[in-house]
Amino acid sequence: MAKCDFCGKDVKFGIKVSHSHRRSNRTFKPNVQ
Repeated sequence: MAKCDFCGKDVKFGIKVSHSHRRSNRTFKPNVQ
């Protein structure tokens, strides 16, 4: 997953928290269309 050449967006990392507050890692990919 490379960063966008046009806008310079990159992959961000965060934590997904479920309804029962279980935490797991999550990636935010740039919405490039």
